Amino acid sequence: MLFPFTAIVGQEEFKLALLLNCIDPSLGGVLAIGDKGTGKTTLIRSLSQLLERPFVNLPIGASEDRVMGHLNLEKLINDKQEHLKEGLLGKANQGFLYVDEINLLNDYLMDILLDASASGFYFLEREGLSQKVTSQFSFIGSMNPEEGELRPQLKDRFGLSVHIKTINDVEDRVQVIKRRLRFDESPKEFYAQYQEEEIQLYNKVQYAIGELNQIQLSDEVFTYCSQLAIDEGVEGLRADILLFKTARAYAAYHDLKIVTVKEVKAIQHLVLSHRSNKSNQTPPPPDQQQKEKEKKQQEKSEEQPFFQPIIPQNEVKFNSIFSSGSQQNVVVGKEKNTIDQRKTVGQYIAKDQFELHYKNQVESSKKHIIFIIDASGSMYKEKMVAYAKGVVQKMGEKESNIHTSYSLISLVNNEAKVILTSNDNFSLVVNHLQELESGGKTNVIESFKKVNNILLSNHSDEANLVLISDGHFCAEHTFSDIVSTYQYYCKKVNQLILFDTEFGVVQLGIMQQLSKTLNAKYEKLIP
Repeated sequence: MLFPFTAIVGQEEFKLALLLNCIDPSLGGVLAIGDKGTGKTTLIRSLSQLLERPFVNLPIGASEDRVMGHLNLEKLINDKQEHLKEGLLGKANQGFLYVDEINLLNDYLMDILLDASASGFYFLEREGLSQKVTSQFSFIGSMNPEEGELRPQLKDRFGLSVHIKTINDVEDRVQVIKRRLRFDESPKEFYAQYQEEEIQLYNKVQYAIGELNQIQLSDEVFTYCSQLAIDEGVEGLRADILLFKTARAYAAYHDLKIVTVKEVKAIQHLVLSHRSNKSNQTPPPPDQQQKEKEKKQQEKSEEQPFFQPIIPQNEVKFNSIFSSGSQQNVVVGKEKNTIDQRKTVGQYIAKDQFELHYKNQVESSKKHIIFIIDASGSMYKEKMVAYAKGVVQKMGEKESNIHTSYSLISLVNNEAKVILTSNDNFSLVVNHLQELESGGKTNVIESFKKVNNILLSNHSDEANLVLISDGHFCAEHTFSDIVSTYQYYCKKVNQLILFDTEFGVVQLGIMQQLSKTLNAKYEKLIP
C-alpha cells in the first residue's frame, strides 16, 4: 500500500505534467529540476499505483545489460535453449521509468533511454541474437543543477519540464507532516479516506485517453504556437509540435472538445521553460532598442577594440599537444575484455569443464576539450586575448576529424563564465570567440569549479582541459589555493595543457610553475 496520489500536498505543476504524459505518452517524458527531498519519487510511485501501471527506478550506476537485457544463462545451461532476458526498459513497458540524478547518468545509456522513450521500442542484440522489445513508458528524470547541468541537447529531448522547490508555506508543511504520520500509523485507513478521489482521478485520466484523438485544434492555435516558439528563440520545430500535443492533452483532461489559445497559455511554461533562449528582461520599444544597440556598439568599439584571432609563431607544436609520444593524437578506442557468455556456456556443456572465454571489443572514446580563456584586463592590455583566440581556433582545426565535443569558459571581471557546454559543433566555439568580453581580474579558482560541473554532466572517456592565461591571477588567491582547488575539482581531467601568454621584460612565471606542480603540458606562446 503506497501513499495516495490525491493526498499529496503541493507540487501541482509536477502532478499536471505527469498526468498529461499519461494521457499522451508521445509527449516525451518529464524533467524535474530542483531540490532533493521534495517527494518526487513518492509522487511518481503513487501515480503508478493509482493508474495500475508498473514503476521502474533505474539507478545511475546500472549496467547496459541490466538496462537493456542479456542472454538468459539459466535457460542456456538447463534447457540448452538460447533466450534473451529483458532488462529494466522492458519491465517499464506501459508504465513509468524514473531516473534520479539523471544529469549524472552515462551519456550512452541516456541516448538509449531517450530513443526508446521516443520510438516505443528498442532492439536487444546479444551474443548473435536480436530481438525487438516493446518499451512504451513515461520517462521521468530529476536533477539538482548544483550537482552538474544536463547537456542542452539532452534537455530538449524531454517533452516537459518543471522546477520543483521545497514547500515554504508553514500550513502546507504542517499538512504534509500530519498526513505522512497518519499514513505511517495506519496505511489502509488513511488510503480509504482518499479512495473515492483516487477512483475519480483514475476515471478522469482514462476518459481523457479515450477522447484525446477527438480533440480539435482551432486555427488561431497554430499561428499562436509557432509565433510563441519564434519569440522564445527555441531551436528546431520540436517545441511547436509539443505545444500542440500538450495543449490537446490538457483539453482532454479538462473534458474540452477544442483547443484554444487559452489552453496553450496554461501549459506553455511546461514546454518552453527548458528550451527558451529569450532574455528575462522585457525588451524596450523598437526605436529605443535600436538606439541602445547602437550606443552599446559605439561604447564597445571605443573602450574595447576587437582583436581578431592571431596564430602564435610556435604553431608547429599543436600537432602533438594531445599526444604523449610520436603517435598521432587520434584515440580510436580502448580494448575492453568481456566474457563471451555463449562460447563459455557452450564449451562447458560440450566438455563438462568450466573455462571463461573472452571476446575483445573496442570501446569508442570520445574526446572532450574544455577551453578556459583568460580575458582579464592584463590579457586585454597586452593584446594577448587575440593569441588566446588563435590557440583555440587552431586546436579546433586540428581536432576537426576526431569525435570531439567542446566547452568554453571565459575568465572576465573576476568571474568564470560558462559560454558553451559539451557542443560538437566547433563553429559555435569560433562564433562565441568573436563576442568574447575582456576586462577585470582573473578568478581561475572559480573556473575549476565550473569545470567540475561540466564534467559531472558529461561522461566522455577523455576530458582534456586547456588553460590559456598569463598567470596574473587574483591577488587574494595563493598559489597553494589554486593547486588544491584544481586537484579537488578536476580529478576527472585526463590531461591538462597550459598555454602561457605572459609577455614583457619582468615575468612572474606562474603558469610554468603551475605546470610543474600539476604535471601538466606547458607551451609558451611566442607573439
